[in-house]
Amino acid sequence: MVEPFSESEMKRRWQLARDMMQRHELIGLLIHGNSGLHRHNQANVFWLTDYMDWHHCYLFAPIDEEVEPVLWVGLANHVASAREVSFVRRVEWGGYHPAARVVEHLRRFGLTKGRLGLVGINAKFGIGMPYLHYLHLRETMPHLELVDVTAAFIRLRMVKSGEEIDRLRRAAELTDRAIYALWEKIRPGMPDHALVEIVESAYRGLGGTPHVTYIRTMPMDRPNGCAPSQNPIGRILERGDVVLTEISASWGGYSGQIHRPLFVGVDPSPEWHRLFDVALEAYRRMASALRPGTCERDAIRAASVIGEAGYGIYDDLLHGFGVDITPPLIDRSCAQYWPWDETRTAPEGERFERNMAIVIQPNPITPDERMGLQVGALTVVTDEGAVSLHQVPFESLIVRV
Repeated sequence: MVEPFSESEMKRRWQLARDMMQRHELIGLLIHGNSGLHRHNQANVFWLTDYMDWHHCYLFAPIDEEVEPVLWVGLANHVASAREVSFVRRVEWGGYHPAARVVEHLRRFGLTKGRLGLVGINAKFGIGMPYLHYLHLRETMPHLELVDVTAAFIRLRMVKSGEEIDRLRRAAELTDRAIYALWEKIRPGMPDHALVEIVESAYRGLGGTPHVTYIRTMPMDRPNGCAPSQNPIGRILERGDVVLTEISASWGGYSGQIHRPLFVGVDPSPEWHRLFDVALEAYRRMASALRPGTCERDAIRAASVIGEAGYGIYDDLLHGFGVDITPPLIDRSCAQYWPWDETRTAPEGERFERNMAIVIQPNPITPDERMGLQVGALTVVTDEGAVSLHQVPFESLIVRV
């Protein structure tokens, strides 16, 4: 059983949200969540309620503390469970027309004019509330200005509290157990979906829940992909294979993340050994560079060893993390600045702050995109650099068979 966040922690979050509402001159926030990837599209609702819905939901968070906040749960049979854990005391079923419930509540408190902030799922991808719900609000509340503030709200979650870091640390421990289980248990002859079972059974019995289990198996001498796969295909593991992994176990909604290659029965070949060494050097340089006040450009410069070695990248170089992916985020387009040239440097980008949770995940790949690996970990930004929350060694993991 995961202990709920403390009352002081939840009040801290609500104060941050109300301060943001004041800056944007809002009467309140209407926050939408859906199940997404193992419920992690619920991150914004979860942050103010400590509840993650299995389906869809809405939270109305007023700026006026005299107005009652409401959590509308997606399915009627989920209301009882939501009431057991939600920090927001009024929890109701949203019905088959949740937008109408929202309008009814706003009218009850006379909130028919002013600016209502809409918080969706993900600002970077432009994923907001469902269009039909938005249309109903716009048509039935013509004097209410609907303002998208998803990006501003997500910024409130980027720097983690001590309680959040405690959950991340526990999630990292569970994620480590998954990698250690793979290292110990995988054998030639297993189908790749059996590796998924090994990963998730390593922490399920301890209260952890899955977030990401991405695995690719392939022969080292006949590579066919540069990143872990999201879908098992039933391929049978063989001696001489490399296993690419991206693993995230969750604890109380918060997730670890780790990337390590495993080599089945043999040491990595020189080509794979070079890839690993470049990834590790990039990781170490980036971890050292990520300090309060530094920026995305500093991380891109630190990782330029990848381009200098003749490699590109496929996945993001790094991203903020916790419940879901947040800024700062550096995607594969950063490779255009490698090798590094001070006459055409990358834009400054986001600045890193103390206690940001950042996944550093350099992913050197060959130009034909048929060969690559990742060496990565969830870290926390400190004055001394980004410190990993994981304990798995930064080395090629050889499976002895």
